[in-house]
Parts: sequence; structure tokens; C-alpha cells
Amino acid sequence: VFQQDNAAVHNTRLMKDFFQENNIALLDHPASSPDLNPTENIWAWMTREVYKNGHQFHHLEQRSHQPPGNTRIKHA
Repeated sequence: VFQQDNAAVHNTRLMKDFFQENNIALLDHPASSPDLNPTENIWAWMTREVYKNGHQFHHLEQRSHQPPGNTRIKHA
């Protein structure tokens, strides 16, 4: 059983035909289901923070606040 995210580019007739011709079963789930991959959710949160208010930060010290939960980011 193969799982895909049902994005439009992954749900084309070409891809459907490929899976069917190669006897690959697809996990059935809604097209707009929430992403259950925690890494993807963290990257999405980080992206929103970096580009918040149209700004991009080049150094951690430029940030004015800590992430939710007051989690400290350790410097290397």
C-alpha cells in the first residue's frame, strides 16, 4: 500500500495509470486531510516565522521572541 498526499500533480491520470498498471494499492484518504508528518508541520511553522511580516532573518539574534512554549534554541 502506497500513501501519497493527493496533491494535484500526484493525482494526474498519468500517475493513476502508473499505479494501476503496476498493481500498486493506494491508501484512500481525503485530498485535504491534515499532514500527520510532524517534521512537515515543524518546517511549515518555521517558514511562517521566518517570513512573518515580510521579514527574513539571517541570524537567530535578530528574532524578537522565542518559539511557542518558550523553547530555547541552542547555539552550536
